[in-house]
Order: sequence, then C-alpha cells, then structure tokens
Amino acid sequence: MSFAEEAHQGQKRETGEPYFIHPLTVCEILIDYRADIITLVSALLHDVVEDTNISLSDIERNFGSQVSLIVDGLTKITRGNLQKDEYNAINFEKLLTASEHDIRVAVIKIADRLHNMRTLAVKKVEKKVSYANETLVLFSPLAEKLGLIKIQEELEDLGFNYLNPPKYKKMKKLINNYTNVFTKLFHECKEKLESNGYSFVVKMDWDRMPLYKAYSLLQEGHSLSDLFSVKVVTDSTVNCYSILGILHNSFKPIEGTFEDNIAIQKSTFSKYLKTKVIINGIEVKVIIQSEPDRALNEKGIFSLLKDDLSQEEIRNFSSALLKNSINAIKSISNNPIEFYDLASFELFQKEITIFTPKMDIFFARRINST
Repeated sequence: MSFAEEAHQGQKRETGEPYFIHPLTVCEILIDYRADIITLVSALLHDVVEDTNISLSDIERNFGSQVSLIVDGLTKITRGNLQKDEYNAINFEKLLTASEHDIRVAVIKIADRLHNMRTLAVKKVEKKVSYANETLVLFSPLAEKLGLIKIQEELEDLGFNYLNPPKYKKMKKLINNYTNVFTKLFHECKEKLESNGYSFVVKMDWDRMPLYKAYSLLQEGHSLSDLFSVKVVTDSTVNCYSILGILHNSFKPIEGTFEDNIAIQKSTFSKYLKTKVIINGIEVKVIIQSEPDRALNEKGIFSLLKDDLSQEEIRNFSSALLKNSINAIKSISNNPIEFYDLASFELFQKEITIFTPKMDIFFARRINST
C-alpha cells in the first residue's frame, strides 16, 4: 500500500481528494468480494505506471510478473495525435486482449469504473453523458458477463440517472408504486409453499430489476410484473425441481415461460430454474436456486479466482471466458473503432459459453471447492 501511496504523493483528483483515495477505494470494492491477493495488489497499483514515473519493470521487480501483466493491461497507451474515439477504442481493445490472458484485468477495470461513476458529479455535463453512456454500453454488460451482479446494478443505476434524470425519477416512482402490489403476491406465494412443502425451502424473498434494465424492458413492451420476481432458495439441485412441481400444482403455470438454466446453463455464474405462474390474475416470475448456486451467483468470477491458482490456470479460464468472443469480433474487423462498436453486441449481449470438456471439469472443480 505504501508503494502506491508514495507513487501518487501530491496528486489530486478532480474531487479535491488525494489521488491515492481512488486506487484504495477500488481495492476496497474488491475486498467486499474477497478478491485474491494478486487482484488487490494490482488494484492498488493500477494507475501507477500511467500516472507516475514508476515503470512496469519497477512493478515486476517489486511485485512479480502477474501483477506487472495486470497493471500493463490496465495502463493506457500514449495518446499522441490520436483522435479521442480512436484512442478510447485502442485502449478498450488492449484491455480485452489483456483480460483474455488474465481476467483480473477486466475485474479491476470494472471496479475502477464503479468508483469513477460514484464520483462523476464533478465532471462537466458533456463528459458525464459520454462516460455514463460508455458505462451502460460496455462496462455494465462486462460486469454481468463476469457475474459481478451487484456492481452491474450500481453501474446501471448511476449511468441511467446521469443520462436521463427525469426518466430515472419517473421509473423509480413507478417501481415503488408497484412494489406494494407485488409484495402481496409474494406473501400469497410464500403462504402456499409453506402449506405444501416449505421444508424444501431454505430462504424465500423477492427482488426487482435495476431501474435501467427495468426501463429497457418496458420500452420493449414487457409488463410491470416482468420487472419483479419471487426468489426461492432450496438446499439442493434436486429440490429445485421439487419446488417447481409444488409451485406448478399450487398456481397455474404460464405455457412457454419455463427455463431450465441448471441442465442447460447459459452463464458460467448463474444456475437456476425460472417459471411464471398466475397469482390473483397476475403473472408472477419465480426464480428457484440451490444454496450453492445462489452463492455462486453472488460471488461471480470470484468463485474461481483463488490465491492458489497458477498463471496457466488463470490464463486457461480467462481465455475460455473471452477468447471466442474476441475472435468473433476480430474475424469481422481489425479496425479498433469497429472493434469497439461491435464489442457490446458480440461480446456481451450474445452469451457465448463454449468450453472444452477439460474446461468444464476445471470450472466444476473450482466452484465446488468453495
């Protein structure tokens, strides 16, 4: 810590705070996820090479090759005569390419973006808008891909508020008003499960979508009820299906709405059953998960990132998470600006989870050991 603090000595952020507050806060965000030591050290040092006289060789000599590799991936190139759009595009491509070798590059960048969004108020209006838009288009989906759901939700909430304050406030009021309706539906669902097989249930709660995602769904024609869900946590995968049966016997299921994301997993960090049933004439979405899968969902990428991983293991699963998507973009264009424009669609909105049998075993081993 002292190394980074000394390196940034005398530097100030636009907020007026000592600059070192920024890498320290990024580190604290990652501590909440119980990040491994390499990630935490790299987070403290992530701006040192870019903003001070410290070199990458200094980093490698003092902290090792893994930290040096991560810091290099997070260090922007010299801008020179590049236009802003091209400069940003080249740096984003560099970030993703480095993340393909070590996914911790992307993890730290996401935490970095979160702290910058929290302090965005000091920026000029035009910078707020472009920064918030980039956050929603690129960094929020990247957080979702890595299972950093809490960070994703905060990024979207902050970004939406900066981009369109009136719609943000209107959406917040609409959601708050519907909450009263949904809580009644939730309690009726809970009472029914209690009387028909509640012994399977470990925890039962309800949730709502983040405001930006909720707004987007309403724009696509979804109903208010789609923005809320009942969350049921049970003690095992088998009992997820037991709860599903009880639920469908208790309430009328809606045809074509059942999804089995346990047997056919869409995302590395999210396994669940999803269905919709009719309660008091209203469609209600229900998510059913086992306790281990709920924990996996909450930890995301940090269910895999451990202190005992070798560089080869890190490289293998980082590549498995990103390489197919990056190659798909580069097969279309090698132009940095086009790469930047295509990234949101190809890399994030299209979920590509293609692992070899060997990688499937690796992911299962790392997850089950937590």
